[in-house]
Amino acid sequence: MTWIVEDTPERMVVRLGAAFPHSAVCVLDKETGRARFYRRLFFIPRRTIDVSLRQIADFELVEVGPPLNSFDPRVVLVSGKRFYLSPADTLEATREVVARVREFLGLR
Repeated sequence: MTWIVEDTPERMVVRLGAAFPHSAVCVLDKETGRARFYRRLFFIPRRTIDVSLRQIADFELVEVGPPLNSFDPRVVLVSGKRFYLSPADTLEATREVVARVREFLGLR
């Protein structure tokens, strides 16, 4: 899968989206216990989100049907805060990425 750049038992790096209009790089590192989310919108970097892996309550796929037909990964923190990430190029690829990240994080 080209969306998952690195996948080892201790570290996963996922690159989502496109150069335009938005993209995201997710670095999940069990060795440091941290997750970092680097996001861009219209080539402009957004605030990096750096949280403990234990603070991630869910990593889910939010699907919206017609007329929008969107599918975006969403990170839910224990505090209740949520933020969206860029999707892969297709719904199926995005579902696969979400499933693999959930497996890496031990979410059921």
